[in-house]
Amino acid sequence: MSLAVDSFSCALGVLSRYPKILMPLLVPFVIHVVSAFTRLGFVGSALASLLSFISYAVMVQALAFAVEGETIDVWAAWRKVSERLDDAIVTSFLATLLALTVILIPAALYSIVVMVVDGEKPVKSIMKALSFIIDNLKEVIVLLIVAIVVAVLAYVLGAIIPLVGFIMFYALSLVISGLVCLAMAILYFVRAKKVSLKVFY
Repeated sequence: MSLAVDSFSCALGVLSRYPKILMPLLVPFVIHVVSAFTRLGFVGSALASLLSFISYAVMVQALAFAVEGETIDVWAAWRKVSERLDDAIVTSFLATLLALTVILIPAALYSIVVMVVDGEKPVKSIMKALSFIIDNLKEVIVLLIVAIVVAVLAYVLGAIIPLVGFIMFYALSLVISGLVCLAMAILYFVRAKKVSLKVFY
């Protein structure tokens, strides 16, 4: 079985055992809904995107605790990330810009993973993320295909439900992106840090 599929499966397992790891995504979700109703437009979307990447950083840090043999603790993960909040904000800002190109979304997510796991500065995080993607292009593409399929299903579900459809779609999109971020982080741990997949089961 593909390592990418195994990583996705592990990420699903982590979510099923520790659903609270998604808690950080509540912040960008609220911001997005509020901006939609208040018509903040691009500013609201950009802020929600920035906060989403910071939330991903907290999730990756929580996952890192598991790698270190510790309990997954979202609040402890936030405290850890907040110690480098300046790097988290700058990296998240750069990741938001990368995500605007769509094709560089993997680089955006991996820059967050590298910043947290390797403790790198923003620009170095992006460079290492691009290098990792190039070296593991097959697995990254498989992860993206899986994510796209699930995202399309979420879009269809959101489209057929009136009134609250867009809220449900965005909520599902956040969960899916969080799942993909965890899967990508697991792939990074396995390939770059030589961590066994068994750690995540």
